[in-house]
Amino acid sequence: MKIVGYYRVPPAPGVFFSPAQEERLLLLGCEQVFSDRCLASGVVRPGLERALEALETGGVLAAPSLHALGGDLVAVMDVVLKLRARDLHLVVQQPEIDTRQDTGFFEAIAALAAFNGERVMIRRAETALVAKGAKAGGMKGLKAVAPAPSSDDEA
Repeated sequence: MKIVGYYRVPPAPGVFFSPAQEERLLLLGCEQVFSDRCLASGVVRPGLERALEALETGGVLAAPSLHALGGDLVAVMDVVLKLRARDLHLVVQQPEIDTRQDTGFFEAIAALAAFNGERVMIRRAETALVAKGAKAGGMKGLKAVAPAPSSDDEA
């Protein structure tokens, strides 16, 4: 089973690769190590694409941290879902994650991705409902819930 390493280089002036991250990945047994430079958009990651292309089914993508996979939760989830779709594994050093031993991480990320998609859908529905209520002259049909009495009210 081939192991390929990947990390993102922080946007520090004059830093074009991270020998420490690369060394950590090589010590993990990575045959090849790819990297990308962090960008504000973070969308273009040719190093990640090359790392994924270097792997065949059952292969392993190794990273020093979840941050090395992406700059935010959605970017990390995107990478993890791509791995799962291609039947690849993920090994992260910090926090310790190894989907060769436990695939529960993939299920957790899939649940988070579904939640994120549902959240967007619910926000749109809420926005439409509020806009519709405002046009009709109020929020008809929506009841305000009275706050529960506090212990101070009973005294």
